[in-house]
Amino acid sequence: MKYLINIIAGLGVVAAVPLQHRAAATYFFSFGDSYTQSNFDVDGTQPSAKNPMGNPTLGTGTTTGGINWVGDLATVNNASLVLSYNLAVGGASIDNSIVNTNVKDMTTQVDDFVQAYGDKPESTPWSSENAVFGFWIGINDIGWAYSSNQASDLVPTLMAQYKSLIERIYAKGGRKFLFLNVPPTSRAPMFLAQGTDVVDAHAAWVTSYNIGLEEMIDDFKSSHSGSTTVLYDSWSFMTKILDDPQSYGFPNATCINDDGTSCVWWNDYHPGQKYHKLQAADMKPHLQTLGAW
Repeated sequence: MKYLINIIAGLGVVAAVPLQHRAAATYFFSFGDSYTQSNFDVDGTQPSAKNPMGNPTLGTGTTTGGINWVGDLATVNNASLVLSYNLAVGGASIDNSIVNTNVKDMTTQVDDFVQAYGDKPESTPWSSENAVFGFWIGINDIGWAYSSNQASDLVPTLMAQYKSLIERIYAKGGRKFLFLNVPPTSRAPMFLAQGTDVVDAHAAWVTSYNIGLEEMIDDFKSSHSGSTTVLYDSWSFMTKILDDPQSYGFPNATCINDDGTSCVWWNDYHPGQKYHKLQAADMKPHLQTLGAW
C-alpha cells in the first residue's frame, strides 16, 4: 500500500498514513445477480475506511469461493478508498414483470438504493462527483428466456426497463455509471452438458442482449448530459480466458473446483474467485474516468 508522510505542525511528529485512507472516498453502489452478490444488508454494518465492504465479511456471501470482482475493486485493485454498497442478489433479472426469476430483481434493488441512500444520508454523503453505480445483469434474463422467447422481441423491453432504472439514479444525482455486458455463459459446464443446440441458442441470445445493452447505453449518454459511462466487455475477457486457460493458470476451460482457484469454474455456472481477481485487474485501467481506480 502506498503511504503519505504526515508531519504534524509544531510537534515534529512524522506518521506514515495510508494514502487510501487519506484520499476522498468513492461510494460504489453495485447492482446485479450472483456474479456480483455479496449478501450486503442495507441495515447492517455500513462501509467505512477500516471496513470498505461493510457487511458481511469480505469474501463471504459470494458465488466464487471467496472474493468477487466487487470486493477486488474495493479492496485490492483500487488507487484510493472505495466504500462498497453491493445491492446485488443472486438469481436476479432486470425486472420480474418481464422475466420472473422469483427473487429480488434489479428494479427492487434500485428501490432499495433510493430508500436507503437516495437522499444522501449523513452516514453515506455521496455526491455526483464521488459516487459510481455499477451494473452486471442479464445472465438470468437470458437463462430463463432464451428457450421460449425471441431475443428480438424481448431484448428491447428489457433494455427499456434497464434504462429507466439508470434514469432513476440519474434523477437522484448519479452521474458515473459502470456497465458490464453478459459473459459467454453459454460455455459454462451447465450449458455444455446440454449439447450443441442449447449452447448455440443461448449464445445467440447473449449476442443479441449485449448488442441491445450497448445501444441502450449510447442512447442514455446522448440524452443525459454530464454523465460518464464505461462499458466493460466481460464477454471478451472471459472468452480470452476460456480460449487459453493454461496461460492463466487453469488446467482447462471446463473443470470445476469449489476452492475457486484451481479451475475457472467454482460450480457449473459460476467462475471462481481467481477468475474474478483476474477480471478485476483487467477492469482497473478501464475505470480511470470514474475515479478511485
